Amino acid sequence: MDDLDAYGRDYVPQAAASVADHAIRSGDRYVGQRDLLRAIAVADSGAEADVQLGVDPGAFYCADQLANLIALADEPAFAGVLTGFIHVPPDRSTGAAAAAATHLLPRSDNLQQCARVVAAAARELSEGTSPLTLVLTAFGPFAGVVDNPTAAFVGGPDHLVAAVRLAAPELRPIEREPLMMGALHRFAGAGRELTLATAVLPLAATPADALAGRYFDPDTTAANFRRALAEIAAVQPPRAIVSLGVDSGQVLRPARPAFRVETQTRGFHGATRARTASDGFQRHLELARLFLRARARGDGPLRFRPDHAIDPPSV
Repeated sequence: MDDLDAYGRDYVPQAAASVADHAIRSGDRYVGQRDLLRAIAVADSGAEADVQLGVDPGAFYCADQLANLIALADEPAFAGVLTGFIHVPPDRSTGAAAAAATHLLPRSDNLQQCARVVAAAARELSEGTSPLTLVLTAFGPFAGVVDNPTAAFVGGPDHLVAAVRLAAPELRPIEREPLMMGALHRFAGAGRELTLATAVLPLAATPADALAGRYFDPDTTAANFRRALAEIAAVQPPRAIVSLGVDSGQVLRPARPAFRVETQTRGFHGATRARTASDGFQRHLELARLFLRARARGDGPLRFRPDHAIDPPSV
């Protein structure tokens, strides 16, 4: 068993969040003490965000989506396809509460950092592989999150171009092919080809319903993901599928923004059990291993802290 195999196994989630717990969750405390990645994403302005290995994607749709990704491994059609989930920090454009949170960054900085995080994965995935298709999914708005930064990232061609330029500077945008539920963004250069396939998954029938908390049940959202994935795979079979979701709880926790490459899901935290695939404890280390490989190579576009530099828990 290596360090990553052991990482998170001794994590014990809280039974339920309390008001006092908003300052620091048990998952934040665990990661602050044990994180193996210890990476930093730096925006053009110099603003920094942590990039860490997470142990707890929560009990909302992010946990469901990680479980949906894990389930793909058992299907012959997706044999050998790498999957994973990355939590993205909120920013000051996310909603009213976030706009007043001085520890959060402007949207432009957040999306530049997101491009660096995605580029780190794309660079490792594309090593010796061409053509490569990477699927990126995001979520739409929900209560308290009027403007989801994950949707802004996958929906903005400029941010995708920035990520590809960081991952493989020789690649240039060739075309964008719209799909019913997303789009294919094709890049090529120096005899290589890369396609970023993107889709935004709505959490409700309308944005107004989502902001009011009138959500789809998790099975409906999972079915929407499957439809988007089937549409993409019919045109470009994927090599990897990475889902992005905003960690809206960071609005309430006054610490430096953090991206989390999630390593496991424990969907049942509170008093009610959702009807989702993530109710059971599941481990998933594929994407984490990819980022740790980049760390071992000292490979940008992320910076890496020294091995001995483990941050104390945020307070």
